[in-house]
Amino acid sequence: MLRLVDGRVVLVYGEAGVGKTNLVLWLLSNLSRASGLSVFYISTEGPLYTSLLSRYEFPENALFTEVYDINNLLQAVFKIYGFRRGVKAVAIDSINNFYRVEVLQVEGINKILNTILALLTDMVVNYSVTCVLTAQVSQSDEDVRVSGFQLLKYWYEVLIKLERLGSGVRRMTVEYPKDVVLSMDYVISDRGIEWVGND
Repeated sequence: MLRLVDGRVVLVYGEAGVGKTNLVLWLLSNLSRASGLSVFYISTEGPLYTSLLSRYEFPENALFTEVYDINNLLQAVFKIYGFRRGVKAVAIDSINNFYRVEVLQVEGINKILNTILALLTDMVVNYSVTCVLTAQVSQSDEDVRVSGFQLLKYWYEVLIKLERLGSGVRRMTVEYPKDVVLSMDYVISDRGIEWVGND
């Protein structure tokens, strides 16, 4: 799993409460401990993630922050970009939260989001940074769709879907790249993500 995401842009999506934040924190914890480099976690959804941090081990150079609009997110990514040589991973939870809310209100929001994604991609391509983005979804009876997917689809290298199976078990499935066949089941406990099997 870590080899799959390391040094790539990863987009993780799934319905609310399926474990996107827990998976991101698990990934950051493992990447930071393995590398000794800084990791950054940016929440666009307020401080709710703080109640999950005790489940995972983070070194002192793991930094956590919240942002409150798309321009604030751009400023935060610019700051991280300045430290890019010493960064192992950047996570934004969730990348499309402001886009969903502000798409009709903020002029040039597509350009702003593309600038954010371009900065992150530059860190991935030129500095081997891992970038993990979660995405909120819209749901219908037949389908779960990533909000703003028409824009986001040009940027990720790995696409991961999370879904509920029942009895507290969830499944992580790699949907892209197509040649990677990986599906793993997990539960979320007070100890965080616990893998319980795979196909």
